[in-house]
Amino acid sequence: MMLRRAQPWLGTLVEIAVAGAPADELNAAIARAFARIAEVQAALSFQDAASELTRINRMAQRGWVALSPDAAAVFAAALEFARASDGLFDPSVGGLLVESGRLPRHPGFPDHAVTDWRAIELDGGRVRYARPLLIDLSGIAKGYAVDAALAVLREAGLAAATVNAGGDLARFGEGAAPLSVRHPRQPTLTVQLAELRNGAAATSANYFQPGALRHPRSGEVLCAGASVTVLAADCMTADALTKAVAADPARAPGVLARFGAQAILLDGARGQFGDAGGWRAFPVARAA
Repeated sequence: MMLRRAQPWLGTLVEIAVAGAPADELNAAIARAFARIAEVQAALSFQDAASELTRINRMAQRGWVALSPDAAAVFAAALEFARASDGLFDPSVGGLLVESGRLPRHPGFPDHAVTDWRAIELDGGRVRYARPLLIDLSGIAKGYAVDAALAVLREAGLAAATVNAGGDLARFGEGAAPLSVRHPRQPTLTVQLAELRNGAAATSANYFQPGALRHPRSGEVLCAGASVTVLAADCMTADALTKAVAADPARAPGVLARFGAQAILLDGARGQFGDAGGWRAFPVARAA
């Protein structure tokens, strides 16, 4: 049998679908998966004044701060993606988003945070900032949370599972699930892009929060009337790479190649598929 449950987490509605076990086992697995998502949100939310990330952003200006396993894993991954993309993905964009009013300024934050991922000094389970920084991990944490929840469901021995967090999607099991996104200029319409089997996809766009996605260097608004979807082995990678692709599509094939990922760029009626071989145009078919 198959069960579906949805709860509000990570600033969106997270839906979990599972199959391949009795109902009581499925319900128990779903509960554990949502609990795992709650742990990640409590650690890595920029908006939450009581989160671990908020504490880090207050204290890491002054010295080393110990990290939880989740925070250490996501900081390490964020720096890996920043290095691989030469800063097209930059977790230190938090200061820019605070200045623009997109993120809250919590007490104790620096007044003039810079954007410079190289000033993040990570030493295993601790971190410090060499310059005034505000780290925002929302460009990667939602994908990490989806992967963490899916790992819980996999460990439960289920035959199939899907975790969908408002555009960040990962699944395993037999069969395939349709991968559809909102049309970037008509978000009440959807566009079917592909079918997803074992793996993950993430989409970045400005459907409902215009101006929320910014270039880390220029501050330019990204994905104005466009959307970027990345398909990868895991959702954290897909989530991070959408930002790198949006920031510089011309350089994206090289970054995608490093992670074995693919990208789909929608801009009005035009679609482009990108991978290590470059970009190729395709027609966009809408669905109601």
